Amino acid sequence: MRRAAVLLSVAVLAGCGGSSSKVETLYSGGEWAVDLNNGKAEVQHQVNGKWVVDRSGAVKIEILGPKPGETLTGNPPQVAITMHSRTRLVESALWLDGNRLLEKGGGTPTNGTIYGAPANALDPGTHIAVGYARTATTGTAVAWTFRVP
Repeated sequence: MRRAAVLLSVAVLAGCGGSSSKVETLYSGGEWAVDLNNGKAEVQHQVNGKWVVDRSGAVKIEILGPKPGETLTGNPPQVAITMHSRTRLVESALWLDGNRLLEKGGGTPTNGTIYGAPANALDPGTHIAVGYARTATTGTAVAWTFRVP
């Protein structure tokens, strides 16, 4: 009886208004995941069997373009970031409106640049880009928006 009451409570709480958060998983590979949580990019790492958001700041990402909030003059845009870390970078990626871009890039094991562009022109409106990079033990992701007139 107690189990049924707990399950009913969970079902009622799940159906109630509560938060209207929107989480989109962009990437999930092994012990790492990249989520877009209400417009904010998060890197999660599995630690002792639990998913933990990496807030270490050990990997730094700088947005090269399009600049956050920019209204584009060319379409399709080239999306680009630089990545910096004290230890070797092992993985990086770019997404545009939830779709993975085919990236190119270069640099050193601890400092790099990646860039990519969609195959077709974007529709007018606001678009969201996400850049991600990680080492063997830490990672970060950034999300930003820009507009196409």
